[in-house]
Amino acid sequence: MKKLLLTTSAIVAITLFAKAQITVTTADIASPTKVIYQANDTMPTVSVGSFGTSQTWNMSALNTHSTDTMTFISYAWAPNSNFSTSNLVAKQGWQNAYVYLTNNASGLTVQGSSGSQDFGAGPVTINQINSPSEILMNFPGTYLTAFTNNYMTNTPAFYFGIDPGIGFVIDSVRQHSEVKKTVLVDGWGSLTTPLGTYNVLRAEETIVRYDTTDAYLFGTWNDAILTSADSTTGYSWWANGVGFPLVSIKLDSLSNIKQTQWLQALPAVGINEQSNATTVLVYPNPAQNQINFTVESSKVGAIQVMDITGRMIDYIVVSNDNVAINTSLFANGVYSYALVGKDNVILNRGKFTIAK
Repeated sequence: MKKLLLTTSAIVAITLFAKAQITVTTADIASPTKVIYQANDTMPTVSVGSFGTSQTWNMSALNTHSTDTMTFISYAWAPNSNFSTSNLVAKQGWQNAYVYLTNNASGLTVQGSSGSQDFGAGPVTINQINSPSEILMNFPGTYLTAFTNNYMTNTPAFYFGIDPGIGFVIDSVRQHSEVKKTVLVDGWGSLTTPLGTYNVLRAEETIVRYDTTDAYLFGTWNDAILTSADSTTGYSWWANGVGFPLVSIKLDSLSNIKQTQWLQALPAVGINEQSNATTVLVYPNPAQNQINFTVESSKVGAIQVMDITGRMIDYIVVSNDNVAINTSLFANGVYSYALVGKDNVILNRGKFTIAK
């Protein structure tokens, strides 16, 4: 009987450990030089599950339809005077798109973002400035942690320079948004994804957003030529030591899933780069339904293909010197590529164009 009681106690202890309640702190956020790969599931079959204690969320059926990368760097490597309080920067993809964050003992916040975008009249730099900062999570984060975060997002005027289909050219545009955000850590338990099973906290966030766009037309600013309002609910699952939420799901106003992102791998040290360390021939360029790469397969292990936003849309393992990529589903536009060496070093980069 004593042996049976000991065995039963051991089982209970293991069960409790398997769903231990955790605390999320500043140490659980990725540090500079770490790279995070986020998969996007555009047709998810998972659900957000229930709130409360000792929950089990099974999301092992998550799929990968595209992959985004975030490289965490120091503010000193990408300074921007609009975000001087930032101490951590997330570089999105391989392009010049950055999110400026502050990670400290009291929480993880977003000061804003900066990036280059081409609407058709040439690339322009766009800054989006949060005032006050957007709060992603207050630390220490525990079950029933709650906060309200009301802030404004201001996008200073930038050159637009095209006719969006209204019969005349819009010279410049400026935008501002009013955001009302509430967050509640409404559950804890275990979460299973294709990456593994982790003890987690689940945070529910509700965001109501009012957007206003002004346009510079015929020598004067015209206020509020475009306005919109949106309400969304989101859920994110936070674990210890993984650098960023394991899963993030956003619902629309009808409670339908409209975005699902999940970590494909634990944060890794960023890939080093040796520019032009190997030669590559890319043809035809522009291409239509197929583009060919001639590389040194003894050095090159894979080819990454990114769209104009820096999102990785294809990853091809190199097995011989001639690699053909089917581009029949690619939209017209400019794409970039990176040759990844067998030792995870970037050997060369370049661009190609799809014109059908």
